[in-house]
Amino acid sequence: MDTLEKNVAALRQRLDEAAKGRPYTLLAATKTQPAETINRLVDLGIYDYGENRVQEWMEKCEKIDPRLRYHHIGRLQRNKIKYIIRKISLVHSVDQVALARALDAAAEAVDRRVDVLLQVNPVGEEQKGGVALSELSRLYEACLTMRFIRVRGLMCMAPLTEDQGLVRECFSKARRAFDELRCVDERIDTLSMGMSGDAAIALEEGSTMVRIGTALFGKRN
Repeated sequence: MDTLEKNVAALRQRLDEAAKGRPYTLLAATKTQPAETINRLVDLGIYDYGENRVQEWMEKCEKIDPRLRYHHIGRLQRNKIKYIIRKISLVHSVDQVALARALDAAAEAVDRRVDVLLQVNPVGEEQKGGVALSELSRLYEACLTMRFIRVRGLMCMAPLTEDQGLVRECFSKARRAFDELRCVDERIDTLSMGMSGDAAIALEEGSTMVRIGTALFGKRN
């Protein structure tokens, strides 16, 4: 087994234990990874990959296996939407009505529905994006008025801290907000939370999708 295959096997074992039999999606965070490496994911049973930077994705997208689903997982500038709108599978980082409207207009221009997640900031961390939970309903209701985007759930990022209690609190609050949305909208099915350092806690708290980079590919140069 080579390094990537070993990493996937070890990671799956750890995540499966945390999920306790509950299904989840492993999303490979592929920033800085070449198309050749990304394409190997298919053979390892991973079909979803996420990119943070539109420009980087554009430089390699034509070489990426079309069986793989492209997610945008970083902050998205409105002037970059036109470059991804035809191929994007899921946008993880909608936290403003203006961004949602820009996505809706771009999706209408190419006549396709685009799925999005609303990014929440459950513990009010200033340096991270995401809407406060108190403002989530306003953002969600605004999105309901738009015809070409479809809210599928929530995304959140826990604070970068050694305090696992705070990490768990963040994920728990996001999970409660997710459950409340599911009670009123049957299309809500995705809770994207957890990265290499906290994915196990996220799955224990109800995540349905984890975004893994370092634990798959090693530390970036």
